[in-house]
Amino acid sequence: MFLVLNKKSSYSLTAFTLIELLVVIAIIALLSTLSVVALNNARAKARDARRLSDIKQISTALELYYSSNGIYPDLPSPTGTTITNLCLSELGITSTCGVDIYMKKIPSDPLKDAHYFYTPLASNLSFSLSYDEETITDCPANWVRVPGNTLYNTHSFCVMKYEAKIKGNDNGAQVYSSIYEPESRSSGTPWVNISQTNAKLECESIGAHLITEDEWLSIVRNLELQASNWTGGVIGSGQIPRGNSSGSAALDGTNELTGVNKRTHTLSNGEVIWDLAGNVYDWTDATILGKDQPTGSSTPVGFGWFEYSGLLNYGSLAPERLLPINNYNYIQGYGRIYSSGVSTNTTNYAFLRGGRWSGGAYAGVLALILNNGPGYSNTNVGFRCVR
Repeated sequence: MFLVLNKKSSYSLTAFTLIELLVVIAIIALLSTLSVVALNNARAKARDARRLSDIKQISTALELYYSSNGIYPDLPSPTGTTITNLCLSELGITSTCGVDIYMKKIPSDPLKDAHYFYTPLASNLSFSLSYDEETITDCPANWVRVPGNTLYNTHSFCVMKYEAKIKGNDNGAQVYSSIYEPESRSSGTPWVNISQTNAKLECESIGAHLITEDEWLSIVRNLELQASNWTGGVIGSGQIPRGNSSGSAALDGTNELTGVNKRTHTLSNGEVIWDLAGNVYDWTDATILGKDQPTGSSTPVGFGWFEYSGLLNYGSLAPERLLPINNYNYIQGYGRIYSSGVSTNTTNYAFLRGGRWSGGAYAGVLALILNNGPGYSNTNVGFRCVR
């Protein structure tokens, strides 16, 4: 008996096609990428957890120092020295410890070349610690990440790099219309002629919110401790530039200017923000009654300009929400405050920060105008949003 084999039905090996191989390679590459991303995210979360632990420990040590000394320590000397790896004792924050040690070695940020920043405020009766978290949502294009701050209860957040512009329109001086949409970009002049009330609505329309006082102050407390933001190249030397404050009109975001009129400031994480001072006033979200405002007059009868170092009464605002470091004032580029403090003034006023293009020394990163209500609008008033 003979067995006949059918060649068509015989078993044979079939090789992968080129397309099948490419698909497999692509899948492997995708899985590898996802694994790396997941690992990096896990590491960033671990670093953020350590940062929060470090900040809590440093804060506790500072409170122990305060309990013993009645004030918080000065900035380490020379001004601008980071607190990383220094000792906190009765000697203050120094390279060598004294007898009463509150923290033998102040921890460093988990990332190389990153630091925590300490700022004593209000004659050393208050302090802030600035730290940068990695695991916040990635900031959109033309937005920057700002480190959080313990004093103002902020975690890292995204803010518009430029003052808000009208999407699709390079002329920001339009009659207000809710059909416009805000965006952050370099081209075009700032969106002005907008009230605080409408600025809040416009930020909310893009899933954001109008910058708060806490967020504005978190930015200032960070940038004032960066030597690159001082015209003398050292913290306290020269001025913090007050932006486009000696001009004749608002500018777009292409001409940085120089010297005291430089329009950019750099944060500790390397992010750059434009026009925090000068160009146009920016709304923040806060309001205050006239009678609760700070004043530099012993018998206030109306609104007036005051130096921060000359305030006699802070009203309902804590001094750490007003004052520059080291009792600096407009000479160092911080600007001035325009306020009332009249005991019978029960009108509600909104906060305008930063100054305008013609403000001169009245403009600055802490400049504050308190004589306009939430419904006020003008060609020199704009805003920026935060996510």
